[in-house]
Amino acid sequence: FPSHDIELSAFLVFDSYKLTLDIKEQFPLPIVETISICKHLGIKHPQISGKLKVVTTDLVVELKNKSKLAIAVKRTEELQDPRVLEKLQIEKYFWEQQGHQWKLFTELEISASLKENLQWLHAARQNLDEIYTELSDLDIPLVFQRLAGSNIRLTTRCAALDDEYSCEPGFHIGFFRKVIAANYISVPLSKVFRQWRCSDLNLVAGGDA
Repeated sequence: FPSHDIELSAFLVFDSYKLTLDIKEQFPLPIVETISICKHLGIKHPQISGKLKVVTTDLVVELKNKSKLAIAVKRTEELQDPRVLEKLQIEKYFWEQQGHQWKLFTELEISASLKENLQWLHAARQNLDEIYTELSDLDIPLVFQRLAGSNIRLTTRCAALDDEYSCEPGFHIGFFRKVIAANYISVPLSKVFRQWRCSDLNLVAGGDA
């Protein structure tokens, strides 16, 4: 996993979290604060070419309960570098002083299947309003019932349902992709979406609404 790949994965994980309100990337910490923290911790402040460098946090997730979650994204091999660990100490101290949680996110947090699922759902989450162009949220449980009693793959069942209900090819899988992205239906994200069986899906009351 290259660093940018891990950052994208981390972004997708928190973007899919139903309590997330907003995500800021490369959030700068006030330099006056970080200088003070470095003095307190006995750490040399990060510099570039002899000038003080602004310390940034990779992701700052604003949650609907008004709290924030600060995420540092690193490859595990980077954690062998003492200067990297010092910078992480600065971040952790800053965010905990602010009363917010700070977390470290590495490539160990995400599998290839989870990453692929998150990318697949992220694209659908960009235009969730389209869920309602042909169906209202009241219809979601009705369409979900079309999967009842079936243990075949979701993609196979959806193709059959398109024929059965005279829908455009791809309508049903597109519908489920969007309602899963909107948290109306829960799925086993550890299993890649192409392998999901109808019995893997569960209706969730309320969704994002």
